[in-house]
Amino acid sequence: MNATSETKTGMSRGAEQQTFMVLGVLLQFLSTPEQSNDQISVMRGTIPSGVVIPLHSHADPEIFYVLNGSLEVFQAEGPSEGWQTVNAGEVVSIPGNVRHALRNTSPSPITSITVSKQELYSFFRELGRPFDPNRPPAPPIPEEMQQLFSVAGKSEYWLASPDENAAIGISILTV
Repeated sequence: MNATSETKTGMSRGAEQQTFMVLGVLLQFLSTPEQSNDQISVMRGTIPSGVVIPLHSHADPEIFYVLNGSLEVFQAEGPSEGWQTVNAGEVVSIPGNVRHALRNTSPSPITSITVSKQELYSFFRELGRPFDPNRPPAPPIPEEMQQLFSVAGKSEYWLASPDENAAIGISILTV
């Protein structure tokens, strides 16, 4: 497929690779489920310094390959239970339905390639808004958080409470 060909959804390859902001994380959709016969998606994600993805779970597994920086990953169960640091060139796999969280406590952004399935891709597409490089990334506003809760409920994703996040060392500001 060349850069001007169309996918099944009618979206050009360039539009798929547009950068989106999803709750403080920059995402590019490199391969969509439509391109893999509704099976998997591949995304490039950049997590700025200080950004936290709170404790949550969903049915889709996720595989993260860290391109640069160090990503801190929490898993509530399994052989990788607890917090671990995943450095550039390393991979972490999170099975479906395992409660997990991510954070970047380093002074630099981290970039990873994430492989997952259709449902997680759809979740991110629904939450994502085009990234404006003229506006610096900012924490989510209350309306974006409300949209997160709505889309998570519709997708049957579990989101931890502020107390559950605090129990693993994540401070969540409530609005």
